[in-house]
Amino acid sequence: MGLNAYRIKGFRGGIADDAYKGVAGAFRFGYGLDIRGGADTMKCNQALKKDSGDIVTDLILFFVPASNGKLYGFGNTGKIYRKDSLASAWVLAYTDPDGRISGAYEYTNNNGSNSYVPYLYWATETKLKRIPLSGNWSTDVQTLGNLNGDPAWHTMTMAVGVLQICDGRYIALVDYEGNFNNQALDVIAGNRTKTILPQDQIAIIGSTKGDKIEEGWLWTWDKQQSSWILRRMIAEKGINAMIQTDFIIVQAGISGGLYYWDTVNVMRFKAFPGGGWVNPGAVANQKGIALFGVTGSDKCGLYSYGRLSKNEPYSLNLEYIPTHGKMSGVEIGAVTVYGDQVFLSWKDGSTYGVDTVDADNKKDARYEGLVFDAGEPELQKGFRHIKLLTRPMPAQCWIKAYYRINEQGDWKQAYLEDGADSFDKEGKTKTVFTIETGDEEDEEKGKGETFELAFDLHPSGNDTPEIIVASTYFEPIGIL
Repeated sequence: MGLNAYRIKGFRGGIADDAYKGVAGAFRFGYGLDIRGGADTMKCNQALKKDSGDIVTDLILFFVPASNGKLYGFGNTGKIYRKDSLASAWVLAYTDPDGRISGAYEYTNNNGSNSYVPYLYWATETKLKRIPLSGNWSTDVQTLGNLNGDPAWHTMTMAVGVLQICDGRYIALVDYEGNFNNQALDVIAGNRTKTILPQDQIAIIGSTKGDKIEEGWLWTWDKQQSSWILRRMIAEKGINAMIQTDFIIVQAGISGGLYYWDTVNVMRFKAFPGGGWVNPGAVANQKGIALFGVTGSDKCGLYSYGRLSKNEPYSLNLEYIPTHGKMSGVEIGAVTVYGDQVFLSWKDGSTYGVDTVDADNKKDARYEGLVFDAGEPELQKGFRHIKLLTRPMPAQCWIKAYYRINEQGDWKQAYLEDGADSFDKEGKTKTVFTIETGDEEDEEKGKGETFELAFDLHPSGNDTPEIIVASTYFEPIGIL
């Protein structure tokens, strides 16, 4: 009986919702893969590099790319950092004596002398503060007013022409003339506003009722009404973050849920593998692709969701693991795009940092494919060989292959016919890995009803291996 082939070709589908099926090009899990750039091959993404040195010593919760060309970071112990250009080093600009900064934004308004100037605004637990962008940090920091107080979040943005600030059950407001109202909107008691998104003629507000109540609410407000316009409940532990790309994406709860909302219809459409959540400042839009810094799972990192072309599927991808190298026990505080470059802040125990993309180096990548059963899950099969067709292998790059039978145990490594554990032949474009089959009585080695395939890709500098197609050859054995 001839051998059949299971082919993996095309990789733009991203991380699937189901272990057994997904859109074309989907895979079960992976990280460090470049699924949107260049040809539709399996290849390594760029690496991250630590950009902050030893300057950043707390967790930045919000970035503000300002109109003066500088990037500011606001930390959870009150430190305010500044980066003057892409090439410049971070500096500590100011330390707020009131501690944790839980919201920040740039907004232009009347300075009291009928001059309209841009300010950096930020909020501590009970105070709203600001400084003119052209101001002196030693002399020009102002306290504009008192907030009602929230120890967690004062996320802020410009919506409907004014600066709106989350403040417990209220939305505070600064208007164009510089007037401050700390109770401009009162949502229903028991709800705490956490995140806010401008949308046409309204603001969309996300709230939580705490860590133990499965109620997150979405509210709309147009600033003209004395109360909110409409609200919609999502049965999750609060609304954490929102971002606008092709549509509004809402991250709710602690199980990684992503929701579509158009102010009428709400629908859960995706979830981060392993669950987790996104801090309010850990979202960004990079050329129409949504970026999410995920915390609280065993698969933390910087994810992307979206598509670059109407002919491609919307896909989820774990683009980057921060430079600490961990996917669990870590936190991502904030994400932004500054000078067309991604920046993210992180915490690992008592260590903190800001990472950005390293344009000169790629990073090791991992690919784990969907569970394959050839459409006959009841039929036992014998899996024999894995053939790779690749682009010419660059120097000092390599690929390792792994497999798993019937979703049991750890991944087993496949070897080349000469016993080598990796394909690293410079300039070569194809190779064959052999799956150890054992003897006829050993059903653990290469025999089973389902099969999974995985690869480790190792780059060198800015060169990466590229898999065009991976074919696994197998034969039907029988029902036992």
